[in-house]
Amino acid sequence: MRASAVLQATLQRMRRPRTWGAALLFGVVWVGTRLFMGLPNPGPVELLAPSLWVALFLVLAPLPWQWTGSDAPLASVWRGAAQALPWMAGLTLGTMLLVGSLEGPPPGRGPGPVPRMDMGPREHPIEHSIEHAGPHHAMGPRHEGIWRAPIHPRLWAFGVAHLCFGLLLGWILADRERAEFQEAAARLAAREAQARVLQGQMNPHVLFNAISGLTELVREDPVAAEAALVNLADLLRALLVHGSRLRAPLADERRLVERHLSLERLRLGHRLRESWDWPEALDTLEVPPLMIQPLVENALKHGVSLAVGGGALKVEVRREGEALCVRVANTGPAPETTEGPGLGLRNLRERLALLGEPAGALRIHRDGEWTIAELRLRVKA
Repeated sequence: MRASAVLQATLQRMRRPRTWGAALLFGVVWVGTRLFMGLPNPGPVELLAPSLWVALFLVLAPLPWQWTGSDAPLASVWRGAAQALPWMAGLTLGTMLLVGSLEGPPPGRGPGPVPRMDMGPREHPIEHSIEHAGPHHAMGPRHEGIWRAPIHPRLWAFGVAHLCFGLLLGWILADRERAEFQEAAARLAAREAQARVLQGQMNPHVLFNAISGLTELVREDPVAAEAALVNLADLLRALLVHGSRLRAPLADERRLVERHLSLERLRLGHRLRESWDWPEALDTLEVPPLMIQPLVENALKHGVSLAVGGGALKVEVRREGEALCVRVANTGPAPETTEGPGLGLRNLRERLALLGEPAGALRIHRDGEWTIAELRLRVKA
């Protein structure tokens, strides 16, 4: 992973409940073992230290194994070990110094008068006088003739075990996150493949509806039918390009809707009364393709075109925070509640579910003489 990805993975480990659950469980077991062995009751620091140590250990141990400088989720064995060894050695030394400071000076190494050792009749008078000079003449560990180590020797065994266990556990945790990363990537790829299949179904669906609408125009107005065929070719070309992507600028969706409406104007004429509220400032936002066009097509097919005198169509697009709100309203007959949604709306709902949008992202309801379809999408600038 690169530095930004490693930092993000580390923050995710800090937010995982299982990290703090494992740390809390270790602390409970540690304190319970002390009490069971009859050791003195631990203080507040000794109660929290084991849990905090394990939490820090679980969060930081995988970090050197994940740093690769590339998109690879796990470093090779040799590179990971070379990076993890000094990292874990530093953490181990810091832990040993902390534990040593909490435990205080080891027995027999603290300051104070050195116990007198009977050296027989050859005892030097100067040494004897220094021995009984009192604590104000103490010169520290060097006067005693013994160097005081900052870490008790028995902690070195703990340090070696900590270092070895840290290297192994860091690799295990990093490898587990690699497997989770690859599994999530595989699920995402599967959802994207399904979304592409569903988007591919929309191309012939739109084309079929457009051709069906032009059959009447061929008999009534051949000149308009010829112009409609040119627009139909442009629409099909836009569908092939626009529908092959998972996300596209909103401007591409606008052009697709405009080409579709140009065909409908030739067929419906003055029966179609449309109005737009679509700020051009939103055209740079990226959304999944073919999200607004099915709503417009559904409004024309099941509403405006079925009314005797035609009807009105309103398309409103606005942004609310991190969501893009689309509202397509039309007059005309109310949709039949006994019939299920058509292919376009059913396809749209399935794609919304695959993209992780909430169940209520698409809502269709009746308000007076208007049939309103409302859609909320998460957007990317």
